[in-house]
Amino acid sequence: MQRKYLMASHGHLASGMQSSINILAGKGEELKVIDAYVTDEDYTPQITAFLDSLQENEQGVIFTDFYGGSVNQKVAAEVVKSGKENVFVLANANLPLVLAVMLSPEEELTAETLKAMTAEAAPQLVPLVPEKKESAEEELDDFF
Repeated sequence: MQRKYLMASHGHLASGMQSSINILAGKGEELKVIDAYVTDEDYTPQITAFLDSLQENEQGVIFTDFYGGSVNQKVAAEVVKSGKENVFVLANANLPLVLAVMLSPEEELTAETLKAMTAEAAPQLVPLVPEKKESAEEELDDFF
């Protein structure tokens, strides 16, 4: 089953994610992007165009920057309005999650598979805040 991907975010996070995906996996062109609120233009038509482009034998995966934000709400509303059941919306998307989904060898994504991928991506958030050390060398050792 083929998949189509969309990343929608506030500002240029989506296009930055596309750039990173291209550098790391050479698949940036497969990730459509919406950089919302960069201009006054309504981005709803871009969401509906993505949804309309999905065929019955394709799955759509839409990543949004954060759960409950205006972009996520608009995406969710348009997905519900479309009535399509072959679309997944993943909020709080980060680079490990987007890579995992886009590089997944799974023939067909399922809700269970995506839940596992999101669970794996979440622990990737690691604070790099060193404790106060006696020397700069000790601080660097904490980072590496």
